[in-house]
Amino acid sequence: MTTGAMVLGVLPLAYATGAGAESRQQIGWVLVGGLSLGTVLTLFVVPVAYTLIAGAVKPKASQALAGDAAPSLETRET
Repeated sequence: MTTGAMVLGVLPLAYATGAGAESRQQIGWVLVGGLSLGTVLTLFVVPVAYTLIAGAVKPKASQALAGDAAPSLETRET
């Protein structure tokens, strides 16, 4: 919601007219694009990347635990 409010607040800057409007439009569009891209990355790309990395690491970790735990239990005599 904060990003949406910021983007809507910057739109008049992006659509500016009059004296000096060319530089103000550029700044406005950079802000709109940057905030929008940052939001998309945060909401979609980061969770997908985390899921892929966590899924790849989890099987390796469980195999390592199973491999390390089995010999120590078999060699221990009580």
